[in-house]
Amino acid sequence: MHQVERRHDVHPLVQSVTHRVFTTAGVVEFLPDHCWDITFIRNRQGTFVLRTGLTTRPVQFDVEPGDENFAIAFKPFAFMPLMPGELMRDEGVMLDMAGPDRFMLGVQSFEIPRLDSVEDFVRRLIGTEAVETNRLVASVVSGHPDAATERTLQRHFLKTTGMTLKTYGQIARARRALTILAEGVPAAEVAYALGYADQPHLIRSLRTFMGTTPGQVARAPQGDFSATG
Repeated sequence: MHQVERRHDVHPLVQSVTHRVFTTAGVVEFLPDHCWDITFIRNRQGTFVLRTGLTTRPVQFDVEPGDENFAIAFKPFAFMPLMPGELMRDEGVMLDMAGPDRFMLGVQSFEIPRLDSVEDFVRRLIGTEAVETNRLVASVVSGHPDAATERTLQRHFLKTTGMTLKTYGQIARARRALTILAEGVPAAEVAYALGYADQPHLIRSLRTFMGTTPGQVARAPQGDFSATG
């Protein structure tokens, strides 16, 4: 359905860069992945820049042949002061254009990057303080949280990611469950291995966050379900 190029070596704040060119019409689904994106979209209507926050449910987009998406996925501890995570959860905002190949973030104008210039683009975002690192959130995500009160930790996490720590953990577990189920492991074994109360608990979690069930994953052709983005 589409041609894909990916990079994972751009910058410590960037999870991945993905360039897709769609060859047929259809619907593309993106699962919650703990990242927020800046996506550059080119289609027959023109060029657009979409800023999306972290998501708690699958998001679908209609595409047509020739549509092109270039997405930079930022890690959850990357913080954009103009558009904090707490305002962007499950939201998407089209940014103002400043010409055919430029867009606006606040009062700053940025050139739309290419795959070979994305490092410079990210460095400029950081250099102009359009994107910053929340070190407390980074320490939590790494599994080695810095010393802080529970209230401070929760406040930083919600402002930066738009999620509570509990929701963040539930999505991480649901993504892991989806990956294991896609490998053919029975649902009961997955529920036990990942600490769900029982198999119905696993089913509810997958339906809520991933929009599917263990039965649907088992019946799908190999590769149809993926938690990789």
